[in-house]
Amino acid sequence: MTRARLENLPPADLTRSLAAVIVGSLLLRAAAGAMGENIQFYFNAIHEAALSPEHPLRLVTAARNLYPISYTLGGIIIGAFFAAELIGAPLFGAWSDRYGRKLFIIFGPLFGALAVQITAVTTIVWLLIFTRLLEGLSTASNAPATLGYIAEATAGSHKLRSRVSGLFEVATIGGMALGFSLGGLLWRHFGAAAIVAGIPLTSPAFALNALIYLASLLVLWFGTSDFRAPRDRPRPIEGAGEQWRHYWRIVSSPRVAGFAPAWIAINGVLGVWINLIPRVLTDKTRFPSQLLVGKFDSFQAGNIVAGYALVFVLGIVLWTVLFPHVKRPTVMLIGVGGLFVSCLLMFALNRQPALNAPLVLPLAGLLFLSIMVQSGFTPAALAHLADITEEHAGDRGAIMGLYSVFLGLGQFLGSSIGGPFVDWLGADGVVLITGLFGLLAAVMLLRLFAHEARQPALPEHALGAEELLGAQQPLSRE
Repeated sequence: MTRARLENLPPADLTRSLAAVIVGSLLLRAAAGAMGENIQFYFNAIHEAALSPEHPLRLVTAARNLYPISYTLGGIIIGAFFAAELIGAPLFGAWSDRYGRKLFIIFGPLFGALAVQITAVTTIVWLLIFTRLLEGLSTASNAPATLGYIAEATAGSHKLRSRVSGLFEVATIGGMALGFSLGGLLWRHFGAAAIVAGIPLTSPAFALNALIYLASLLVLWFGTSDFRAPRDRPRPIEGAGEQWRHYWRIVSSPRVAGFAPAWIAINGVLGVWINLIPRVLTDKTRFPSQLLVGKFDSFQAGNIVAGYALVFVLGIVLWTVLFPHVKRPTVMLIGVGGLFVSCLLMFALNRQPALNAPLVLPLAGLLFLSIMVQSGFTPAALAHLADITEEHAGDRGAIMGLYSVFLGLGQFLGSSIGGPFVDWLGADGVVLITGLFGLLAAVMLLRLFAHEARQPALPEHALGAEELLGAQQPLSRE
């Protein structure tokens, strides 16, 4: 968004729209987090029903389409989400540049609501994959348009961009934390198969989750105004092939390609921790000697993962205050260092003999501190990506769509590659694959650090957005 455009915007409209984007994103991530967690509990239920003739799921499915689900198969099904996000984000991001952000922002909760309703009535593998594809399209549509919206609204203001980028990450991770806790609660009370109003539901928990998607839809629909910044040089409408070639030129540019592998690797870690650990914590059938395997119910597991996400959010809040004064690559490198410490602590925790062992609480406390350190990576990477859009003002949606591309590719790799590691080593497999991803990120960041050190500092601009938002600081109190 240009200086002139911002100066002509009513401050209340800009504030309201940014606040609605943050709140709507939080609700959307909560719904997606609950869905992503419950699908893992669902895999355990289908797996147990395949082995037990007494399982209640057999009453609804008539014992059809029940089968053992390994972590590898579960990872592949979950990975369909990220495949759809990876492919869809560039297209939706580019379309949001052309047709406006709001339409694609609200597609997110619509796709998600449809996905959870289908999941609530089936155990068929190809349909479960289809619902994960729909969930992926939900994020692929919403995230690039939302980030393009934020990038426009904060164009030229380094401080404002850092603040709003941090708030978006807080909404994203905080919403996921809320979703993890809520997902565990939903599964505890509504996870079992039941017949509701004459409709056989394999899990009513999924159907109830649609209400959260509906709340997100209402906030985004009525709360945001579709501000569109004028392009400096509008491009003619292109075919899909030309769109992909244009997008590839952006992806392969030195500033993007320099840090992309590191961000993909870190998102691979998120893919392992978020998409595999809830199932590991509740798996009663394997690795009985490991403390972190099968010792928790769904609600406890949900709260553990929610606690991880909340600590991550707290770390982001602290880094958001600090990282405007520190170079982005430095913050990202420190975050990777925290990741390695987390691996060591998690390995030690998994070796404890019981949950009440003396070292469990100290190790868990240190693990939370290390997570706060590693959390600095994501807002720094997001702000770094937003900085890059200053060189491509007409492609903000497409470039910010890289957020979803990197997230999707990383989590696809984490879920797909992590599954065999967990089948092999249980919770220790989580530690091992996390360390390998962290090593790749560290190597790439050292190269980025050397490159960015040779670049001139990003100049500060006074765009008027600070004057619009800085005095009242409404977003800082969200």
